[in-house]
Amino acid sequence: MLRIIKYFEKGLIWGILIVLSIILILAFIDIVFEIKQNIEHDPKFIIDAEGLMNLFSIFLVLLIGLELLETLKAYLKDDIVHVEFIILVAIIAISRKVIVWDFKKYSNEELISLAVMVLALGLTYFLIKRSDVNKKLFKSRKKNNPGNN
Repeated sequence: MLRIIKYFEKGLIWGILIVLSIILILAFIDIVFEIKQNIEHDPKFIIDAEGLMNLFSIFLVLLIGLELLETLKAYLKDDIVHVEFIILVAIIAISRKVIVWDFKKYSNEELISLAVMVLALGLTYFLIKRSDVNKKLFKSRKKNNPGNN
């Protein structure tokens, strides 16, 4: 029964990898299309601030997707979730929000809450890298399940 669940889990992960890869390809095509459209409009070869922020937003979403893809690949390879990849995805997602921040639309309290989240995630990432949790977890898991590679 556990073997069936494991195969089902691996199949789902592969399906997510394929769908996420397609989404990333489409996001890349969207970036190229947006750049092409912005360059073709008058004045030629000049992208205004709003268009640039839109491009940055799309680009950062693409980076988030790439980090998620890396997380899934690491899960398939090592059979564990690498916490540092998840923290990186969260840092990129919140940083994206900060980069495209519209000061007219949001309050200072919301900006402060984003700053606190970035600091907390940065500290978490630092502590994870310093303690090297993923390697310790992987080593202990291999000891407990030596024939499960």
